[in-house]
Amino acid sequence: MEGFKNIEIRNFRGVDHLEIDDFSRVNVFLGQNNSGKSTVLEAIAMLMSMSNPDVPQQINAVRARKPFSNFIDIKYFFRNMDVSAPPEVSSKQTDGVSRHLKLGLSYVFDELADPKNEPVQQTGSVFYVNTLEMNFDITNGTATQSYKSWLRVNPQGLVVNKKSAEGYMEKNRAWLIPSDLMTNNLANDLTELIRRNKKDTILALLKLFDERINGIEILTDDVYISFEGMAEMLPARVTGDGLRRYLSIVASAANPLIDMILIDEIDNGLHYSVYRKLWQALFTLAVASDKQLFVTTHSKETLCHLSKMLEENINYQKDFRLYTLEKTKLKGHQAYKLTYNGLCEACTNDIELRSIVL
Repeated sequence: MEGFKNIEIRNFRGVDHLEIDDFSRVNVFLGQNNSGKSTVLEAIAMLMSMSNPDVPQQINAVRARKPFSNFIDIKYFFRNMDVSAPPEVSSKQTDGVSRHLKLGLSYVFDELADPKNEPVQQTGSVFYVNTLEMNFDITNGTATQSYKSWLRVNPQGLVVNKKSAEGYMEKNRAWLIPSDLMTNNLANDLTELIRRNKKDTILALLKLFDERINGIEILTDDVYISFEGMAEMLPARVTGDGLRRYLSIVASAANPLIDMILIDEIDNGLHYSVYRKLWQALFTLAVASDKQLFVTTHSKETLCHLSKMLEENINYQKDFRLYTLEKTKLKGHQAYKLTYNGLCEACTNDIELRSIVL
C-alpha cells in the first residue's frame, strides 16, 4: 500500500504538537469536540497538496461551508493566530520518502498586489499580510529537495499573483469529504467510473443502500438515479440526505484517480442500518484500488458495526487502526492507538473509546 506511515503536526490550528504513528490502510479517529480530529484530516490534505497554494483557502471554505474563504482567514491555521510560529506538518510514507511542510504569512511588495507599497496593520495582533508561502521538503534517503509555492493578494483580498512549486509534480491525489452533504465532486467521480466501465460497481454499492435502485446516469453534468416503479429518473440532489452522503463517499472511494480519502464524520446523515454496509464497501474498495482512508466519527454505534464487519472479514483486520485523540493537561495533544482486538473488546464490554480522561 502506498500512503502515510505517520504524521507529526506543530502549531496547526489548535494543535500545539501531535504525533500519530503506525497508520494502516483504514484509519479511524475518535475524540471529543475540539480534540483535533478534523484538524488532522486537514493537515493530511495539505501535506498531499503542498505545491498548490490555493489549498489552504479551499480547506477553510470547506470548514466554513462557504463557496470561498477570505485570504486573511489563513491566519486561523496558525495556533493562537501567531504568525511568528509557523504551522508545520511532516510525514514518512510507506515507500520511505518523507514530506515536510511549513506555512508562512508575510508582507511582500508586489506592484500587482499593492502599487502604493503601504502595508497597514489589521485590527488585533495580526499585521497586514499579502503573501502565503508553502515551503516544503521531499527527502528520499539522504537526498532532500526543497520547494516553495505561494500566492499574493491585493488589499481587497483578491489573488493577483501566485506560483506553484517549480520542478515538483504531485503524483498522488487526496480528496477531503466534509461532514455536511456537499457533493461537489460527485459528477466528476461518476464520470470517471463510467468512462472506465465501472458503472456496475457503483450500482451494486447503491443496491446495498436501497435495493430498489436500478440505474444511475450522468445527464447534463448532473447525477440521476432510477428506482423500480418510478416513471422518471430523479436528480441525486433531490434524493434523501443519507443517499447523497453515501453515494458521495463510495464514488470517491471507487474513483481510481484518487489515492487517499479523508472523510469527516462518516456517519453524519446516515441511518444505522447502513453503517456495516458502508464499512464493507469502503474496505473492499480501499483494498481493491490500493487506497488509504482516514475517517473521523463521534458514533459508538458505527464503531460497533465496524467491529462486526471486521469480525466477519478477517482479512481486513490487519488493515485497520483506531486512534482516540485527546487534549491532556500534562502532555498536550495525544493519540491513543487500538487495533481490531481492542475495538472488539470495547464493543463487547461496553467500554468508552471516544474519550480517555487523563
